[in-house]
Amino acid sequence: MIAAALSRRATPLARLLARTAPRRCLSDEARTAAAAHRTSVTQHLWKLRESQAPPLRPDGSRLPADSRVVVAYDLTQDKELRNRYESAFGTLRVGRLLEDMDALAGSVAYLHVDDGDPETAPPILVTASMERLEVRDDTLALDEDYNLVGSLVWAGRSSLEIVAELRHKDGDAVALSAVFTFVARKRDGSGGHTVPPLSPETETEKRLFADAAKIQAARKEQRQAAKDPSKQAESAAARDEQIEALLKPGRIARDFPGQADEGFVLMHETSLKNAITTQPQVRNTAGRVFGGALMRYALELAFATAYAFSGCAPTTRSVAQVDFVRPVEVGALLALKSHVVHVCDQGRVCVDVTAAVWKPGLRESTLTNNFSFVFDASKAPRPLKDVLPVVRTEAAMQLDAIERMQNCD
Repeated sequence: MIAAALSRRATPLARLLARTAPRRCLSDEARTAAAAHRTSVTQHLWKLRESQAPPLRPDGSRLPADSRVVVAYDLTQDKELRNRYESAFGTLRVGRLLEDMDALAGSVAYLHVDDGDPETAPPILVTASMERLEVRDDTLALDEDYNLVGSLVWAGRSSLEIVAELRHKDGDAVALSAVFTFVARKRDGSGGHTVPPLSPETETEKRLFADAAKIQAARKEQRQAAKDPSKQAESAAARDEQIEALLKPGRIARDFPGQADEGFVLMHETSLKNAITTQPQVRNTAGRVFGGALMRYALELAFATAYAFSGCAPTTRSVAQVDFVRPVEVGALLALKSHVVHVCDQGRVCVDVTAAVWKPGLRESTLTNNFSFVFDASKAPRPLKDVLPVVRTEAAMQLDAIERMQNCD
């Protein structure tokens, strides 16, 4: 199904898979169970993690090329592969691509942290977040061939930033891109695992490294500022003022419906829900629910929410943020809830999805994931209505969406 896969040395996938190290091999039964219901691309990427990485450089670092992975989607030649990725609207299914992109980023991370010693086990790698996913090609046509490219652009003490891009084979233009953050943990649970430093070589690699380093520095500065009591109070006061301003129209609509303005809908009225008992078929190689499957569940619920709200089949434009707060175990009762949280003048619809594990017997609910999506519903048959929050949690979600979409408004 996969015509070819290239890594840091443009090595064919078959040769990469031949270099498996015994320390990483799951039992055949476990690996088959974990991969049987994933896409063929994801299966190959998971197997790639069993490959032994090249030796570290003398200074203990690695080059970006050491962990770069490229997988080919030869859709024009492989009908079965094309059928697996076809959406109900005749385009590539973004939810399936998200699964592959998560697996791709994980494989890049594994290849970077591997110390090259077949006798030592690699650290535990955790997907911390996925952000800045952008759909740059609205068509995502099925009659074209693509390459999925994963590149490590920055490495900190125990964290990694990986860019995954779906590129057209013809011209190499980017159709879909996302940024993943992975964190390496020690297997004994004692804290972060120090990863090899990254040594960018080319001018492009150096620029990407510098850009990522600036973002990481800004985040660190924000975390430090959040610890300052005076700045905390100032920020909280300003946020409270904005939240109260957002709540006023919704409270008028709730308390005085006969006097409310037209052209709006209350936020809670846009909500959809879904509950899933997670099955063994969606587990990853670590035995927990595959992060890519969680993203697909959330995206497809968000799509349905935007569709029901707008009256047209929306186009996925971006994923503003995905937070992996806690892992989800196989057998869990996973509850997903969506809201339309903001609407832009250009027909962009912002949808938030939360995922929580329910334990009915214990009367417990634990948040596991937050997702924020943006859709293009500019082809809606009727004008899109404004969304009004009526409680503080809703107003907070809307304020976050407005801040993310400043360029849209």
